[in-house]
Amino acid sequence: MSTRPAPSPSTTLFIEDREIAAKAFGECHGGVGTVTCRDLIEKLPAKHFIRYIHDDILPPGTSIGYHQHPSETPFEEWYYVLSGHGVMTLDGKDYPMGPGDVSGCFANGFHGLKNTGTEDLRLLVIAARPIG
Repeated sequence: MSTRPAPSPSTTLFIEDREIAAKAFGECHGGVGTVTCRDLIEKLPAKHFIRYIHDDILPPGTSIGYHQHPSETPFEEWYYVLSGHGVMTLDGKDYPMGPGDVSGCFANGFHGLKNTGTEDLRLLVIAARPIG
């Protein structure tokens, strides 16, 4: 039986769920209600190309306001629905979203999201700088 070396703090990272604080954002990007956000990699000292990974919860009727991602600070933002239902608006077009659906918004793109369901809308949101 081989023994595995302990993870090196400089090459790996482990964060326990209890270490991740939840923050409330009222009227996020001009939206309605309060979004609860947990930045899963907030403790990471240098995030390289990933800006953040969020575990977000939007209660029924809550929205993230329609907004633009300016090209001066380019990044891509990806939404993955874990549970619940909503409508994502991308560059003026509405898309119903449910568990397993993914949306992306790039530099100069517009997007917004509303929980149109009867339960919390839970999302994994990943923002990263484009490569290349």
